[in-house]
Amino acid sequence: MTDSDVIYHIMVVDDEENVLKALRRELESNACYQTHTFTSPEAALLYAGTHHMNLLITDYKMPWMHGLTFIKRMAALQPHIAVIVVSANADEALRHSRFNEMEIPLLLSKPWHRSELLEEVATALGHHYDE
Repeated sequence: MTDSDVIYHIMVVDDEENVLKALRRELESNACYQTHTFTSPEAALLYAGTHHMNLLITDYKMPWMHGLTFIKRMAALQPHIAVIVVSANADEALRHSRFNEMEIPLLLSKPWHRSELLEEVATALGHHYDE
């Protein structure tokens, strides 16, 4: 099996449908990325209970469940999942002490640049990104 044969399963959770569509479109421009999108953190957790994910991309501030709470619950289901947090309020997320305690290294600001998104995803998944 070559590196190009590997399929990475990426869960994307955001309460805004247009954000999910944009992320799916950009991620699936790479044939190695299969996205699973959810507007509900609860639905995402149910899905994660029975499906292995390589990467979680989640909003920081959602109406039904705070992003950090969601990440903790996801980590309990899938301890080795890589995480990227996206936020329109990146400064607020960085100031949040629990964010720093959880050692989430990847934070992407909304709006993002396509190359930055794909580079962060490649980093999180442990492979090289070529534009």
